[in-house]
Amino acid sequence: MTDTVFILPGYPDGEAMIVRRSGSVQRGPRAELAPSLDGTHALLLPGQQVRAFATPLPDKVRGADRINAARFAHEDRIASDLDALHIVLGTQDGDGNVPTLMVSPGDMDDALADNDPRAVFADFDALAGAGPDPISLLERVVLPGKLGEAVDADWADAPGLSLGDADLARALFARLDAGEALDLRSGPYRRRIQVQAGPWARIAAVALTCVALGTGLGLADARAKTVQADALRAEAAALYTQATGQAAPDNIARAASRAAPADTDPAAFLALSDRLFATLATQPDVRVERMSFDVTENSLRLRLIYPGFEAAGALERAALGVGATLTTGGVREQGGRYVGDAAFSLASGDGA
Repeated sequence: MTDTVFILPGYPDGEAMIVRRSGSVQRGPRAELAPSLDGTHALLLPGQQVRAFATPLPDKVRGADRINAARFAHEDRIASDLDALHIVLGTQDGDGNVPTLMVSPGDMDDALADNDPRAVFADFDALAGAGPDPISLLERVVLPGKLGEAVDADWADAPGLSLGDADLARALFARLDAGEALDLRSGPYRRRIQVQAGPWARIAAVALTCVALGTGLGLADARAKTVQADALRAEAAALYTQATGQAAPDNIARAASRAAPADTDPAAFLALSDRLFATLATQPDVRVERMSFDVTENSLRLRLIYPGFEAAGALERAALGVGATLTTGGVREQGGRYVGDAAFSLASGDGA
């Protein structure tokens, strides 16, 4: 879930857009708009940079074999180096076809060069719920749909429908909230776990992750957990020294909760993290790919990797069992994994 969408131009010197859930829209050069983003936004790539296909894939094809099968299924329709393309797969439909998006690594690298978005989508996919009519967006015309496309306005057969700011925001967020658009930020472009709530909450998050790894949630083998925990302890110590100018104490999480400024509400963060780990302990096959702390709502925003579609419901019930509420979005198959966004908060009436 996000409240901000950053739409990239199709040309290096073209105009970009920031669309907010409220319906407000900013327009201007990409270099001027990008610094105002805080990393909680979604980013839209121009549809000219993304190719969409329907790939027939048998159920027995799994994991990396799915990517390879999709790659070669369309080799006669792609002029660029197939081996170099970044490929993302959606969920198989009733006809056995899987939505497939392909984009060059160069375009992905350029898209992420000046900002670190929560997710990256193709513009035609993000607007798939806006209806079948072509839409005028910046300097291009977008044909919405999972298998849509975009062309330069000069090459379009018709000018396209011009949506007002409020209608554009409504169409974008309805689609993204449903969790149906394919996130291109996967595989080598997967975002590292981050906590966006100031240095003290970041310190506490790293320290609590060490605790989770130490107690064992079935997320990795013992040796890998030890190596990762040591690295996280070092990161927490470095963050503490950066924030205080002093050497880190043995119990960094406790120091962070005592010293954090009020506006980061570390007590709420620590309580949420503790219950999240208790919830995950009951579902060891569920992994957290990304986590951030929403200070305004005292909630954790999560990107979760599930073993199957049914795991989201089981995790919701497990959260209720520890006095918390997990609100899950749509779960989609992506590259052989089941991925979904979620919000984790304390149950109503339960204090931190």
